[in-house]
Amino acid sequence: MKACLLGRPGSGRETVFRALTGLGAPPAHQDLRLGEARVADPRLDYLSSVFKPRKHTPARLDLALPKPLAEPHKALRASLERARDADVLLLVAADFPDASGAAPDPAAQAAGICAELVGTDFVALSSRLERMDEDHRRGRRADPVERALLVRALELLENDKPLRLDPDLAKDPGLRGYGLLSSKPALVLLNGPDEGGAPAPQDLGVPALAIRGNLEMELRALEPGEALELMGSYGLSEPGVDRVSKTLYDLMGLISFFTVGEDECRAWTVSRGDNALTAAGQVHSDIQRGFIRAEVVAYEDFRSAGSFAEAKKKGQFRLEGKTYPVVDGDIIHFRFNV
Repeated sequence: MKACLLGRPGSGRETVFRALTGLGAPPAHQDLRLGEARVADPRLDYLSSVFKPRKHTPARLDLALPKPLAEPHKALRASLERARDADVLLLVAADFPDASGAAPDPAAQAAGICAELVGTDFVALSSRLERMDEDHRRGRRADPVERALLVRALELLENDKPLRLDPDLAKDPGLRGYGLLSSKPALVLLNGPDEGGAPAPQDLGVPALAIRGNLEMELRALEPGEALELMGSYGLSEPGVDRVSKTLYDLMGLISFFTVGEDECRAWTVSRGDNALTAAGQVHSDIQRGFIRAEVVAYEDFRSAGSFAEAKKKGQFRLEGKTYPVVDGDIIHFRFNV
């Protein structure tokens, strides 16, 4: 899953990026910062404690942070071009006073970013439609299906509505090549002060999550025991990166399945409803091509049984075919032949 952080200058998006990835200050020459956040999963931790593998590999969230331009009014628009290949957008809004001491208005900031997404898509599709109409006047036949899609999308955008409000349209293969920003899922991150900060407003039109960027960045630099103690002093039960990843999984309809063994215990990410054949392809294309069957044990059944052998005795070990819909927490061993 690829996420791109967007925000206006002064929103603290660099701080949030560093808090989520654990990276330090950026090199001056870097136009696009890339990092990753590991998706914490206690189930994978338990499985590794049982199998004691040589590798423990959680799922990950790939994060991109475009470098802002010096001119504030151009900074966000330049960042938008870098966000076109992202799966989801993280919109950072400041929930702390600005340099002049003015009170924050994170809802207005978030709404402004969303308006930029809609406006950028409107310009892109309007330009394409104008070129198609010009080609038609010159006797070149335009694709009527593509034109109908553009007209339908522009009707939404003209009314200041993001394309994600029409999921079928947003996911239409005919629009995929445009990298339309307002079609992407979005999560507002309200970057608040170490103490205080308002709860996430519910009327932004997109989900929102409060996060304390400076505090989370400090937590990243501490040893686990010290981090837990500091979180407790602020009334936090888990790091912000864990809350962000859980929220994104829910937002995007993602689930995890596991492969286990002495070599590696690993979490894999698929969409809810994906079948065993699709899951096999996540592990390796050869496994998908030569798929025979999937040997499946639910995580809770395995934990209750304590081993695969006991799970088999209890009838909790199943053989499934290509069309089996993977369930969150499934432990899967793929049989294949290539």
